[in-house]
Amino acid sequence: MEGSHRRQNVKALVKWFRARYVGLGWAVRGVLIPLQRTVRGVFTPLQKALEPSWTEVRRRIALLRNSRRKFRYELTACTMFQNEAPYLDEWLTFHHGVGVEHFYLYNNRSIDNYREVLDPWIRKGLVTLFDWPGCGGQVAAFNNCVRRFRMQARWIAFLDADEFLFSPETRDLRTILPRYEGFPAIFVYWILFGSGGNQKRPAGSVIENYTRCLDLETARSDDFDHKKGHTEKGLQITGWAKDGKSIANPRLVKKYYVHQPKEVWAGVVIDEKMRPHLRRLPGTVDLSCSVFRINHYWSKSIEDITNKVLKGNASWENRPAGKLERWLERESHLNRSSDETLLRIWRAIRDEASGKK
Repeated sequence: MEGSHRRQNVKALVKWFRARYVGLGWAVRGVLIPLQRTVRGVFTPLQKALEPSWTEVRRRIALLRNSRRKFRYELTACTMFQNEAPYLDEWLTFHHGVGVEHFYLYNNRSIDNYREVLDPWIRKGLVTLFDWPGCGGQVAAFNNCVRRFRMQARWIAFLDADEFLFSPETRDLRTILPRYEGFPAIFVYWILFGSGGNQKRPAGSVIENYTRCLDLETARSDDFDHKKGHTEKGLQITGWAKDGKSIANPRLVKKYYVHQPKEVWAGVVIDEKMRPHLRRLPGTVDLSCSVFRINHYWSKSIEDITNKVLKGNASWENRPAGKLERWLERESHLNRSSDETLLRIWRAIRDEASGKK
């Protein structure tokens, strides 16, 4: 009986505290909710009134930052990669050979031997490596790079590990970039390369193994329907012939997307002819690759493109494997012409790099 009375007393005590706690809680809410509404009613209009002024302050700060004349690096490159170990050393060697002084690499859940490949570059102080494990984090990674390194690098080229940036005019990209001083970004068109008939991944370098592409003239009139059969964002076929990537002035970039800045603090994104550039304008785009060009090795071998489709991409969730036939259809369009423009540059860079090791 004594135990039963004790339990009843405990229950009664709990009910007493609960009743007073709930009552006190509602009393506090009765004061705080009207107060919160009053504060919100005062500060929300004030916030909206100050927002244009704050935006202008940030714009002026961006311009002030951009007035700096000396930077640690004139040209750097940023990429996100996933299981690209077989290709990273060639990509780094090539871009270092055309004037890229430092690399910001974001590792997205790789499980291959990427660290073994990158360690010599890290020890030389040429690579800054980040683990960036989130799915669909390429845009976030690129914006992280813009914010973190805007005062370290005058220019940052945002590329994928299958894209090789160069100039048909001269080997060192840094000698050309001063022409575009003051612009927030230079949009660079790519030339799309296919498998060249390679079913399996061949040994050797990407640049030497893949020389079949969609030439510039054909790309201007390319009408492949990338959205056929796809209504959901992220599932359309990539490899749009009139697309490319950007070399950005990070101090003037407000928000960066995958291919070019989405918002800038001042100026406009231009192409190599200093024409304002907006991606995916309707109609024919006047493609120009005489000053800057990106060789985009879009598929590599059939084995590679199959693995790429099954893996998904860095911007959206995994693509469904059932659409592989459409990717292969696109690949079949990218082998129309032979282009060995990059071979001479690459062989010179490779020989120089071999001599230094």
